Amino acid sequence: MNIPQFLPAAASALGLLLSIWLFISNSTNSGLQEELRKKQDTLQGEQQAVQIENQKLQAQQEQIATGIRLAQEVGPAVLKDVAGLAVQNKNDSLKKLLGKYGITIQEGSDAAKTEPPKPASERPAEPAKQPSKP
Repeated sequence: MNIPQFLPAAASALGLLLSIWLFISNSTNSGLQEELRKKQDTLQGEQQAVQIENQKLQAQQEQIATGIRLAQEVGPAVLKDVAGLAVQNKNDSLKKLLGKYGITIQEGSDAAKTEPPKPASERPAEPAKQPSKP
């Protein structure tokens, strides 16, 4: 056998093998790219869901802040007015109700003076109600 005659056949076989290998590699890469695209789509959907939840949370936090601000600004004035009415009308049940929530009324000459309510942890515990026996 003559080696120079064998060389073109070997080069053709090598080219064929490289073509097959390139085809298989390309097919595998295409499958991996498709899988990556699906995972990216899933991730994007989850990111959008998280963003929506964050927006909802931010709206709730704004509502809470508004409520706190309103309670701090309006609450003491309303309590003072209610205490004033309780003294003016000599309404003992209203005085008891305010006392139940830690607001003490000091009767003055013109208007009632109220002390700020105590936190729930500092208020005296209410006695447990015993179930009535039939």
